[in-house]
Amino acid sequence: MGWSGTVRSAVRSTATWALVLCLAGALPANALTMSAPPDFTGQADVSVNLSSGDPTGTVSLWDGDLSIGSLQPADGLALFAGVSLSPGPHLLRATAEGQGGATATAEASVYSWSVPGRPAWTAPGSSAVISPCTVKVVAGSSTASMTLSVNGRRVGTVSCRPGQAVTFPCVRLTARLSTLIVVEQSLTGETAAYAHVVRRHQFPYSTCIVIDKSEYRLYWVKDQQLIKKYPIAHGRHDWTPIGVWKVLAKYKTDPKGVYGPRKMRMFRRVGMAGHYRYVFTRYGIHGTNQPWVIGTQASHGCIRMYNRDVLELWPQVRFGTYVVTRR
Repeated sequence: MGWSGTVRSAVRSTATWALVLCLAGALPANALTMSAPPDFTGQADVSVNLSSGDPTGTVSLWDGDLSIGSLQPADGLALFAGVSLSPGPHLLRATAEGQGGATATAEASVYSWSVPGRPAWTAPGSSAVISPCTVKVVAGSSTASMTLSVNGRRVGTVSCRPGQAVTFPCVRLTARLSTLIVVEQSLTGETAAYAHVVRRHQFPYSTCIVIDKSEYRLYWVKDQQLIKKYPIAHGRHDWTPIGVWKVLAKYKTDPKGVYGPRKMRMFRRVGMAGHYRYVFTRYGIHGTNQPWVIGTQASHGCIRMYNRDVLELWPQVRFGTYVVTRR
């Protein structure tokens, strides 16, 4: 039996398996049956029953190739009390001699649970990550489920098995330094908590639009959370300036025109720190009647979006929202 034969969410009571191997002409009277809990913590009692027709011979109990002990049966029963096994899966085997020297064997697969071991964090890594992010964890030993929380806020619970890679998608990091805590639980109820600190990437402003010219992407950020990224076109010949802007005007435009159905005008920041002001420019973020140019340098400096994308973004952007254009 493999792992799947040991982890049963619905099985709590003792189960019995019997695998009989009759060797060298042994008769059915030599059959053994073994009873052991499939899932347990610490110690468990293992009983081996011999056929009432031939309750003879010494009964030996094995954990794989490791001997656990031998007993003389009483009234056809050999009781191995308080068997202690290391955490993990085990194949127990009992043997006994019958009449004429023939032997019989019984086997049972069990799983010994303990306090769950430390998981392996595979993502996010040590560098700053954009929120929301994907959290990937490899379950530690004796783990049947994992519950993830971020800064005390529960994200979710996933059933798993030891060594399984578990993914929690779209996890919001609510602080610049966020503490991820995984509480692992074994099938028999033991728990252990393990923490991992993640540094969140900080955008220039809590709520802003970031135009990345080299990636041909527009990032829409709200409360330091990346809401969505959109493909864009920007100015040919590097005509889109690098700088800080504000959206201070919004328009509904002709859906069939060069601006598509919506436009947001970018006012550029000028002046010195502490004395900034924002001045009118001809630059804007808008749709296009040439969707095939998205992903290229195509405009006179404006940011072009697919019409469906600008229709989605336009109502979310408030007057005064910062825009940052970068290389």
